[in-house]
Amino acid sequence: MLQVVDSERLNSAEDNSLRLANAEVVTADAVFRGRVTVEDGVITAVEDGGAVAGDALDCGGELLIPGLIDLHTDHCERHVVPRPGVHWDPLQAAIAHDAQVAAAGITTVFDSLVVGLRDADQTRRDLLGQIMAAVEKGEELGVFRSQHLLHLRCEVTDPTLLDQVAPQMDHPLLQLVSVMEHTVGQRQFPDPEKYREVLVKLFHVPEDQVDERFKQDAEASRTFAPTYREAVAKMALERGLPVAAHDDETLDHVEEAARLGMTLSEFPTTLVAAEAAKARGMITIMGAPNVVKGGSQSGNLSALDLARAGLLDVLASDYVPISLLAATLRLTGDDVGMSLPEAVKTASLNAAKAAGLDDRGAIAPGKRADLLRVRQVGGHPVIRTVYTAGRRVA
Repeated sequence: MLQVVDSERLNSAEDNSLRLANAEVVTADAVFRGRVTVEDGVITAVEDGGAVAGDALDCGGELLIPGLIDLHTDHCERHVVPRPGVHWDPLQAAIAHDAQVAAAGITTVFDSLVVGLRDADQTRRDLLGQIMAAVEKGEELGVFRSQHLLHLRCEVTDPTLLDQVAPQMDHPLLQLVSVMEHTVGQRQFPDPEKYREVLVKLFHVPEDQVDERFKQDAEASRTFAPTYREAVAKMALERGLPVAAHDDETLDHVEEAARLGMTLSEFPTTLVAAEAAKARGMITIMGAPNVVKGGSQSGNLSALDLARAGLLDVLASDYVPISLLAATLRLTGDDVGMSLPEAVKTASLNAAKAAGLDDRGAIAPGKRADLLRVRQVGGHPVIRTVYTAGRRVA
């Protein structure tokens, strides 16, 4: 897969050397008191021992973990449309989004943008190209603290989906595609009343039109979904882009996804689907808010139950950036039982591998120096410092 080169950011610092000492270093398979050396934005040494040399920064025993990698966040869209009917300048919105992401310890973020979801006012359809252009411009100008990539979430019940997504498939920042189907009675919304509430409150569908929307969705599911799911997967795979199946519920859903070459199972809604995905070698992604809140807001599968069953591979912030670190450390609780390195990998190395990014995600020589200093205060993780490619950004 094409590797994204962040030359603008890597070359922006006058002195990109860094020495961190007396930290609780969390590598892919161990935790130890040690020190990390960075040169030109890359980790050059990871050493055991608590000694602090004169030119090193004393971390005071704080955790030192890899920068978090977030494969799915809807957060950028929320900055572009902060209130219904209010459209913010997309580049300003992306910069504000970036600041919040970096402060949450996310050093690589996949801005997940909807393609084809049928909002009542078509807001997100109209703004898609503008948001993508704004993210690209922000990267070109070097104004972001974290690295931004794009993830297109494709709604297969929209009759115009292929016309919308085809022109975007060769965007230079596009690194992930997911295929989703939001219709009543299946996947994320097996409960019609839950879906009714979402349509009215989130998508502003008039309440007296919901039943008609249900009928339209059901017809679109029969007419468009199978063909569009296959077409989107084919377009992405031809370009070497990983494809995620979104909200799989049944064995048939998972079998279809695997047959179409999808390698990621994003937010499966049942244990049956999660087990089937695992059996087919798919990587399972769950939302960090699900972990923090102790369950799904839609009443679907608990990410904690998935972790206990050994079926959780990757966490994504979904819609709350700060949830990613909190959820990661929550996985180390006695009721789940993950080791700290295992938990940290769900938001770093595992995510990097899922997206085909082999230059980051772990504290190891040769890896990009995306690092977080974290202190536990009153049982809560507090991010002290964030480094992107060895440069302090928060």
